Amino acid sequence: MKSFIRSLTALLFVGALIANVVTAQDLQQQLSKLGHDAAVGYITPILSGWGNDLNSAIYYSADLHDVLGFDVGVKVASSHFIDGDKTYSFNLPNQIPLPVPGFGTVTLHAGADYDQNVTANSAVGSKDSTDLYTKATSIVGRRKFLTLPGGYDPGAIGVPLGPIPQFDLGLPFGIELMARYIPTIKARDYGKVNFMGFGVRYSIDQWIPLCPVNIAVHFMTQKMNFKSVNDEDIFSGKANAYGVEVSKRFFILTLYGGFQFENSTLTLNDFTGYDAATGTSIPIQGFEVKGTDKSRFTFGARLLLLFINVHAEYSFATYPVLAAGVGISIR
Repeated sequence: MKSFIRSLTALLFVGALIANVVTAQDLQQQLSKLGHDAAVGYITPILSGWGNDLNSAIYYSADLHDVLGFDVGVKVASSHFIDGDKTYSFNLPNQIPLPVPGFGTVTLHAGADYDQNVTANSAVGSKDSTDLYTKATSIVGRRKFLTLPGGYDPGAIGVPLGPIPQFDLGLPFGIELMARYIPTIKARDYGKVNFMGFGVRYSIDQWIPLCPVNIAVHFMTQKMNFKSVNDEDIFSGKANAYGVEVSKRFFILTLYGGFQFENSTLTLNDFTGYDAATGTSIPIQGFEVKGTDKSRFTFGARLLLLFINVHAEYSFATYPVLAAGVGISIR
């Protein structure tokens, strides 16, 4: 029975992570159709969302484990976006070469032959691609000269990340250690992913006589990497969070809330992109995307049924985040 549970758990981890790896691999392919400026506008919302997800579901109570008490579970989180994140705007070059049968290669000019500023769907926008056409008054008439990729249209789901395994261990003096870890996993032919994080929590209410609530502070640091099947780096992420949480238990129900400062950075590695000015593929230098959430207020609830722990929370931030977790808790 234990062997079956371990196998099933591993299968669930790998199966769920495939979705993230597939997205990473697809993003790499979509970026090959874009130049640097367009790539920044296209991918920034989804990378920023993943960065915000990293800093979610760190705790579910301010009542820390007793010495050698522990918790083993998995966490999932999903960032949500405003309509303004679903599109991006960028400037096309002043001139674009266009092969035209019967004309050879014609040089198009911004303003006269096409609009230099265009709006297209970002990675979290509609799945529809954006076809760019020359003006009807152009010397070649109305012709398509460039297609920009569509997004993934996550809709109400947002941009999810997980499941992420987390292990908490109670130590003396009101200290609790936290660890998140996923070894390098190859998800079929889609790519590879690994994840690592650690943190510490400290009980504050132990110093307050007859305190009616539990109070704790926390710090967490994490990093993750996505690679191609050939071990080429696609992107990596790192995140840090520190804050304070308060909770109150009512039999099997615990209500909790907290405030947290945080930061996250996701780095897109160098890739091959499309240069509209020359009509050729060229190397594009990678870039960093900062998570939009710098702080958050979190409110949540936890149910403890014997040793089964289930919790869910909502974080109010620049990009709101919905998160949840389930696990085994031995107090």
